[in-house]
Amino acid sequence: MRRNLYMYSMPRIKQNILETLRQLKGSGRFASIGTTDFAFPGLIVEGLGEIAFPINKIQALALIGAAQKAPFGQGRNTIYDDKVRSAREIDAVKISFKNPAWEKLMKKTLTNVKSDLGLEDYTIAAHLYKLLVYKEGDFFLPHKDTEKEKGMFGSLVIGLPSSHTGGELVIHFEGVKETADFARSADPYAINYAAFYADCDHEVKPLGSGYRVCLVYNLVQEKAGKKIALQSVQTHAARLAELLIQHQAQENPQPAIVLLGHQYTPENFSYDTLKLNDRAKAETLLQAAQKSGYYARLCLVTSFLSGAPAYGGYYDDEEDDSDAEMDEVYDQSLSIEHWAKNDLPPLDNVSFEEHELITSFALDEGEPIVKESTGYMGNYGPDLMHWYHYGAVMIWSPDVNARLLLTQGAASQLNWISHFNRTKQITAAEATSVEFIVSTGFNSDRQTEKAANYNVLADWLVTRSDKTFLPELNTAILQSYFIKIDPVKWISIFNNIPADVTAGTFEKLTEIITLPVLKQLVAVLQEMAGDKKLHSLAAAQTGDLPGYFKSVYSRDPGRVDAGTLHHLLWMAKNASPVAAWIQEIIPILTKDLQRSYVHKVLAPLLLQVKDSSKLTNGLLQSCRDYLQQRADQQPQPPPDWSRPLPDTKQNSKEWQLLNAFLASPTEHIFDFRKNQAERSALENAIENVIIDLKTETIKTGSPHTLRITKTKATYQRQMKDWKEDVTLLEKLNK
Repeated sequence: MRRNLYMYSMPRIKQNILETLRQLKGSGRFASIGTTDFAFPGLIVEGLGEIAFPINKIQALALIGAAQKAPFGQGRNTIYDDKVRSAREIDAVKISFKNPAWEKLMKKTLTNVKSDLGLEDYTIAAHLYKLLVYKEGDFFLPHKDTEKEKGMFGSLVIGLPSSHTGGELVIHFEGVKETADFARSADPYAINYAAFYADCDHEVKPLGSGYRVCLVYNLVQEKAGKKIALQSVQTHAARLAELLIQHQAQENPQPAIVLLGHQYTPENFSYDTLKLNDRAKAETLLQAAQKSGYYARLCLVTSFLSGAPAYGGYYDDEEDDSDAEMDEVYDQSLSIEHWAKNDLPPLDNVSFEEHELITSFALDEGEPIVKESTGYMGNYGPDLMHWYHYGAVMIWSPDVNARLLLTQGAASQLNWISHFNRTKQITAAEATSVEFIVSTGFNSDRQTEKAANYNVLADWLVTRSDKTFLPELNTAILQSYFIKIDPVKWISIFNNIPADVTAGTFEKLTEIITLPVLKQLVAVLQEMAGDKKLHSLAAAQTGDLPGYFKSVYSRDPGRVDAGTLHHLLWMAKNASPVAAWIQEIIPILTKDLQRSYVHKVLAPLLLQVKDSSKLTNGLLQSCRDYLQQRADQQPQPPPDWSRPLPDTKQNSKEWQLLNAFLASPTEHIFDFRKNQAERSALENAIENVIIDLKTETIKTGSPHTLRITKTKATYQRQMKDWKEDVTLLEKLNK
């Protein structure tokens, strides 16, 4: 199996990072907000009797009548001020509960609170303090709860079922807020709760309507020991930020890849699906990275192993061996291929070794989350494949990012440029890397090229506003960018550089013009024709188009598509080229016409054109002449059954065997009764050429017979084409 991670002596910085995360208990939250199933409290209020649920308007008014104005504490003073707090309260001594189920509900709620606030190792209790009633317009401005009894470390608010709007309890701590909106519960009988540390600022927003009735408890540490203090995500994040800065300040730093503790399938991996303590760890690491000014993304670290199971003396092809224990490993790898959604672009190439990971456990121990087996393979046993997908957070500094950018695929590199364009945040080192990438070309491959959006490069060039950049680009790279950036984006680029630089760019693009560049050039020139600043240059380049087409068509067998021709038709009508331009370009566009080009490109385009021009008329006439010439030469059926030998140097033995049969004007069926190898060789020879022969195997007798029959396929194909030519000609003549 893979080497045990603990064989390495872990650097002190990594140990400190892991120790800080280990201290993060439960969710690491400063507040616990939730809903639990309803249980009748048997709530008795002195002077009113038992309260029914949900609490209606009559009972709410009765509670208000039995309550007193709620004050607030300021230091050691108790103050009444409606501008700070507007609510009514009933003291705990006037309240009792007669239903034992309420005590069970409170125990369940405290269990949830302990888990959320990271207090599993402590014994805590909830002591009733007040019953509060808020009517329409009541509120409580931001404040902190004072210590009302020994051992108090926080507050628990139980929202009793009552119809109301507004009155949200908003809890703040170190720039982060949590909101408990008891009015939003879909269940009118649900019991809502919110618990939080006393260190937190909190407020009650104005009540919009109805009545908000709550029980407020003091959360108290019962047993002596280490005093409960708020150890929130923010507190741990601040400590981790310092450690991450040290980690990234090392010589030749690598990304800090911290494993969380659990495995996840790629299909079900996200921040919201993190298990148990993983979410708190991830949130802490992400916040620490933000405090440090670093990048961070939630990801899966995949450990892949392939090998063979233990050999027990035989292999059973009926047995499912995917659960077999891997005895010998002969291939293994570590990678990051799956990233949780995030505003940051993913990286498609992150290389790292096992000892570089920051983890409190050894890899590849226990069950992999995905297992596969190739199954029994003849005389060989199965190959086993194990995937361990560990939840992780990768954190890296902008300087490390500058280095990583150089190794990414084109799509990832362009996504990062888009990120820099959008956020306007980029370091000098990152800018240098981007400039190098753009100047020397992106790391393209077939997989990443399909997803690459080069339009973001145009935005980068506009922002950069460098007058010398385009002229200094290698011609091949310039042409590559030219065809990959949308024409309208080029207008933005040209409008942000001097006219002479734009003209020089066109000179460079057209020195040795290619078909893809020509197609893009025509599209760009149409966009430029409508731009006041670029109109003159567009007119000059449009005038040179016949020469560009002639040059390309003399070297490239390909032809421009219908979209490019459509741009040309627009130019002929709107760009006012001289008459000689049209006379020159028509014979170039129609030289050496091919049937497929006429049927699939030229004719469909011309049939759609509503407003004719000299260019459309010239192209239309060329198509008519071409089709008329073909229509005048109706194919004739073959005079007899003789067929020519195919022009091939392959399978000479087989064609020699068929020579006499093909030359015969009367024979049209040839039966070849030989063994399978000889029949297959002859059948393959026929399948690999275009010839008027078809084959079938007659499976009677031994050996079987390969029957070869002459056909009129060529004539039939020619007649089909001829009929299509005649029909298209009729359409063009209308």
